[in-house]
Formats: sequence, structure tokens, C-alpha cells
Amino acid sequence: MPFKLYNYILNKFVSTFAAGIGIFTVLFLMDQASRQIQQLAPHASSLTDFFLSFLLLAPPLLAYTIPLAFLISMIWTLEQMKQERELLAITASGVPPLRLLTPFVFSSVITFILAYVVTGYLGPASFSHYNSRLSDMARKSFMNDLKPGVLFDGIPGTLLIVGDFDRGSGRIDGLLMTRSDLNEAETGEIIIAQSGEIQPPTDETNDLILKIDKGTIHPVAAAGNEYRSGSFDSLVSRIQGQSPRTSIRAKEYLMGVSNEQLRSWSGENGNDSNRRLSAMYTVELNRRLAFPLTVLLYPFVVFPATVSTGRHGKIVAFTGSILLFMITFLLFSLGARLAYQGMIPAVLGAWLPVIFLLLAGLAVFPIYAFSQLRGSGILGGTRP
Repeated sequence: MPFKLYNYILNKFVSTFAAGIGIFTVLFLMDQASRQIQQLAPHASSLTDFFLSFLLLAPPLLAYTIPLAFLISMIWTLEQMKQERELLAITASGVPPLRLLTPFVFSSVITFILAYVVTGYLGPASFSHYNSRLSDMARKSFMNDLKPGVLFDGIPGTLLIVGDFDRGSGRIDGLLMTRSDLNEAETGEIIIAQSGEIQPPTDETNDLILKIDKGTIHPVAAAGNEYRSGSFDSLVSRIQGQSPRTSIRAKEYLMGVSNEQLRSWSGENGNDSNRRLSAMYTVELNRRLAFPLTVLLYPFVVFPATVSTGRHGKIVAFTGSILLFMITFLLFSLGARLAYQGMIPAVLGAWLPVIFLLLAGLAVFPIYAFSQLRGSGILGGTRP
């Protein structure tokens, strides 16, 4: 009897769970489309290239859609069984209500393992590939925009004209470049060279490296007593850009960093003056375990609240599950912000939603379990 009952409940749960993952992943991808199209569209060489890059965002989104789908599926399944009076028939046949929790606990363990693999490994790997693909498309776009004999102004503070240019290797034949100090607009220099090589920014350094040979350097000023020029056989110019690791998009960039790299960075920056970066590494590393772990706690909060109340309908069930997930997500966002500001330890900021669900489960489930055990006569009570 228990095996057949568990199998029946699991079949209802799994079908809703699979549909929930598909629906919410598509919805989240549609939300991301409006945000990512500005980054992908200017650099994508074709529509296929755009969609292949965009689909790499799906695995990171599963880190959120899997817990949400589990929560909705559990509440939806219990509410449907209440509406069809199946819970009443099951308990009337002598099956303790607490026994109905078993298939959901089993499902939560399987879902936790799935969510942890996605959040800790598959998601970061996919997002890293997305970042690399985006950087590669930007580099190709940079090379395509740099045309022989055409003024190029894509580098801040620099104007560039090149002769013959090989987009594959970055080799140039002839170069005229003017550079100015962005902080002091009146200073600058003109560089003329016979040949060179351009290495566009990478996804790690974000620096543009210009290697030029056999040239001269002239100040941006009229010739006079103070006029000084020079020549060189070889010159390497590094035009620094802001690293994604420390830029305004650092939190998004860290989503594609492996667990091993995050541990390494956390160790390097543990005593560094930049506490915010250290907190970001620690929060992201702990989030990859803490967020999937919420799935294990959902049954002990949801089951007593759903089974012990009357029939509310699927709309209320859907709204309630969304609300509980939003509370979990907002607590994580709040904890992360407090950790970034140094108001609480970074580890505590990442585990704040887990602590909330643990306290909620301890406040709700023991009371419900005690009442059920007493009602069944195990604790000296009588059956109602």
C-alpha cells in the first residue's frame, strides 16, 4: 500500500515539476532577452550565432527555476489532492498524514542533487562559455571595425589609422596613432610606425596590446625650442581596460567562474583592503550550495501549512509558492548586499535564506507532527 501510494503521488508531482521547469526557464529566458540583446546583437555574425550564444544562458537560469518548480509542484500536488478529496480518502483509510511527506522528502533530495550540480558546475561552465563567446565576438567585431586607411576611434583617448591589416593575425603594415591623456586633454603624442601587431582585449585582462616596430614619437605641439621627438626599434603599448573581475559587472562575471577559482581568489583577498571583492567571492561560492539546499527545507514548511488548512484552490497555491520563493530570493539578495557593505559576515549573507527556512520549519513542523502523533494515539492521545 505505501509503495503504490508513494508512486501515485510521485507521478503527479513529477509531471508538474517537469512542466514547471520548462515554463519558468522559458519565461526567465524571455526576461533575459531584453537585457542581453544589446550585448549580443552588435557582435553576432548571424542569427544562428546569436541564438547559440543566447541559449548558453539557460543552464545558469536552471539554478533558480529548479527550486521554484519544486516548490510550486509540491504545493500544486497537495492542493489538487485536497480538491479531489484524495487526502481525505487516504487518511480515512488509516494512513497517517505524516506518511504522505515521505515522497516529497525523497523528491527534495533528488532535486537538491540536481540543483547543486547545475548551480555549482553546469551553470558556471555554461556561463563561462557564454562570456568567452561574447568576448570572442567582441574581438572579431573590433577587428572588423578596424579598416585600412579609415580613421578608427574605438579606443578611448586614441585615434588610429593603419595601412594593410591582417584580421587573422592582427599584423599591420604602417600606422599613425594619436594618443591623449584623458585627465589632461592638452597633452598627448603622435606615433608613426612602419609595422606592428594588435592584440585585442581578452575576457580576462580586457587590455588592448599594441606592438609596433621602427617608428617615431612626436608631441602634440608645434615645433619650437621645447620640441622633443624620439625614435624606437620596438615599442609595446598596453591600453588598459577595466577587468571584468573588478568591473561594475563583476557579480555577473563571477557566475561563470569555477568553484576552485573562487576559493583561490577568496584566499588571496581574505586580508586585502578591498573587502567588497573578497565578500563577493565568498558569497558567490557559498550561494552555490546554500541556494540548492533550500529545496531540502521546503517540504517541512510547505507540507504542514498546506495539509492542515482547508481547500484554497490552485490560484492560491500558485501565489503562495511564488511568494515563498520570492522571500527566499529576496533574503539572499539582502544578505549579499549586507555582506558587500561589511555589515554582516559574507558566509552569513549567503546562508541567510537557509537560516530563515530552517527557523520557519522548526516553528511549524514540530507542532504539526506532535498534533498528528497525539491524534493517532502514539503520544497518548485519541483518534478524532
